Amino acid sequence: MKRLWITGIHPVEEALKRRPENVCEIWVARKGEAIDEIIATAKIAGVPVRRVSRDKLHERVGHKKHQGVAAIIRRFEYVDLESCLKEGVEERILLLLDSVEDPQNFGSILRSAAFFGVDGVIITEHRCVSVTDAVSKVSAGALSHVPVIRVKNLVKTMDKLREAGFMIAGLDVHANESIYTADLSLPLALVVGNEHKGLRRLVREHCDLRVIIPPCGKIDSLNAAVSTAVALAEMRRRWPILRVSSQKLPSQP
Repeated sequence: MKRLWITGIHPVEEALKRRPENVCEIWVARKGEAIDEIIATAKIAGVPVRRVSRDKLHERVGHKKHQGVAAIIRRFEYVDLESCLKEGVEERILLLLDSVEDPQNFGSILRSAAFFGVDGVIITEHRCVSVTDAVSKVSAGALSHVPVIRVKNLVKTMDKLREAGFMIAGLDVHANESIYTADLSLPLALVVGNEHKGLRRLVREHCDLRVIIPPCGKIDSLNAAVSTAVALAEMRRRWPILRVSSQKLPSQP
């Protein structure tokens, strides 16, 4: 069985409460009330707990943003789209990945999504990389903060999001409209295409608009992860105070 790590106090708590049978083992590298509660819950559920050093936990999960606790789970629990939409759609930004296949790209996209406060990342059951241990490590803890939603059909999901009030914008190297001048409004669903082929035809046709990150040098395109980060940075430039109540803003000099 391949091991998949989840990290952070809240994700580990939720894993133990929702599906304890999906949790193989808990690793802890710190003390505290929240950790004691996790240990107590794990003991009731019959889940083994191992105390390790912080360095050992860093090494195993591949990053240092684990809050001193991690869990080995049998499979990743995806979020239901309907549950996500029930929370409301105003001032929300979602990412839709169309056939992104590289775990490194997916992990980097998740990290950017967490950094810029994206409300959810949507992938498909087929033609798209899923959440794996490699993805988790590259994301450097982002899976603790960004819901990942898996759907059967991306085009139907785009239609459902449009009905809910989202504008659908596709990142497309063949588009004529610059992302910096396009009239984008919230709530927004940003679609990112495959690393080599970009957006599929049907996906492209179901976008409300397609935008390009205009090149300024001798290279005319960016990979999927970098393109996503640039696009999200532009979103945050336009709407810098949206949905950041749970995050501390950096202090000003």
